[in-house]
Amino acid sequence: MGEMVEAKTTEQIWEADRLDRRQKADFLYNFIVGEVAKRKRLGRRSSYSLNIDAEWGGGKSFFLERFGKQAELEGHVVAYVNAWKDDHAGDPYIAIMAAIDRAFAPHVKKDSAVKTAWKTVKSNGGRIAVKAAGGAIRSLAKKHFDITADDILADDADHSLVSEAAEAAIDSSIETGVAEIDKLFDRTLEALIGQFQKTDKAIQTFREKLAAAVAALDKSGKKAPFFVLVDELDRCRPSYAVHLLERIKHLFEVDGVAFVFATNSQQLQHSIAGAYGQGFDGFTYLKRFFDRTYIFSAVSAKRRIEELCATIDSKKVRVPDDDMVEFITSGCTSYGLDLRAIEQVLEMIEVTVSAWPHKIPLDLVLLFPLCVAFYRTGELDWAAAQRSVPSSWFIGQTFMQRDGSQVDRRINIHRAFGSAITLFDSMDKIMRNRNSAADDRTADYVHGVFSPEWNGVSVLRTAPSIQTGLLDLVANAGGLVTPNKDGSEAA
Repeated sequence: MGEMVEAKTTEQIWEADRLDRRQKADFLYNFIVGEVAKRKRLGRRSSYSLNIDAEWGGGKSFFLERFGKQAELEGHVVAYVNAWKDDHAGDPYIAIMAAIDRAFAPHVKKDSAVKTAWKTVKSNGGRIAVKAAGGAIRSLAKKHFDITADDILADDADHSLVSEAAEAAIDSSIETGVAEIDKLFDRTLEALIGQFQKTDKAIQTFREKLAAAVAALDKSGKKAPFFVLVDELDRCRPSYAVHLLERIKHLFEVDGVAFVFATNSQQLQHSIAGAYGQGFDGFTYLKRFFDRTYIFSAVSAKRRIEELCATIDSKKVRVPDDDMVEFITSGCTSYGLDLRAIEQVLEMIEVTVSAWPHKIPLDLVLLFPLCVAFYRTGELDWAAAQRSVPSSWFIGQTFMQRDGSQVDRRINIHRAFGSAITLFDSMDKIMRNRNSAADDRTADYVHGVFSPEWNGVSVLRTAPSIQTGLLDLVANAGGLVTPNKDGSEAA
């Protein structure tokens, strides 16, 4: 999860909402609370699992953080799990327990009943031997075969324990003989059954104690249900994502607990299907874990651009018509950028603007094409960026006069970019070009880019424009970009 939002009112929680998500949060909150209460009334297990499905860039993390804060404001206890942050761990059980422990911590200090109940949960949880059955196989294998444990059962093995024991026995059949193999299988199965019964009992006890701890929260004045929010599941390794879902299903779905996941479900199911082989039905598999899925409608490019532009310091940027959103929206349309590309290009722009060291603003007509070219090719070159600028990209309008003649007040971005980069390597070139802007809005715009650098200021005529420094800034900005969902670098 991202940085938590500290707020005292619902309005403060959602004040940065530019995608109209608050209404959805109100609906989903009331729905989940109602479903949990209904199940309790009907004598069913009063837990619930909701999956919020949105495309990449759809504001899932933003929504989940605010939803959690709103639930806390309503009197609920909320645990936050960032699955991607913790997927380096071998087993998600500890990560989930740690998140719940953090949520319980303030209430453990205030209420002795909650403290006792949660201490019992942790005590019982510690007895769950996640890989106890694996240990049984290891010891038997070591006893009967002169091989290491990892030769038979790796930590991340996908096969069943019985299958792997069989493979180990078959491989060593010459040395051990048939009678010894039969004994090994008998002892292996006996150990597995015994270990299964112990683990099953431990899991059942853990679930009972967790439900009791959640009930103790309710008695202490906190509202039911206890919310567990799980974000970034679609960014995890497929094996870890599946493991996390399985752990939640088997260990943590107890009375009074509501899980809210935020995923790109299509990406997640394809990822899981890819990991488990052709023909694996990832869609049906995921449905096992969610009671319902709520689908966020696709975010329009302009709405997303509005949200992203709000984080850019507009005082450090020069842009046609002083309309950053309109210019960038027009550029994204002209280049045919999808939401993923828009996110990455805008992030590079934001970083570059933050690092811009001059009082004179940087020019977005120069910066935007440079960032797009870098995003697409990973290379930085003014001439290459110029070649990629769509020739059909115009900003502004044409007007019809009373006499029927047409006045073109548009800026041709392709021409503006090309003209600027032929001038900006020398202030002398720029200053000698000062009178070429009459009745030509494109030339007039280019003139305005550089005039603050020499108009009324003493300059070295052989020096380049400060705008040439954008090249190095974008190169460095590319080193700070956020990794893509698949873990690769955007640039």
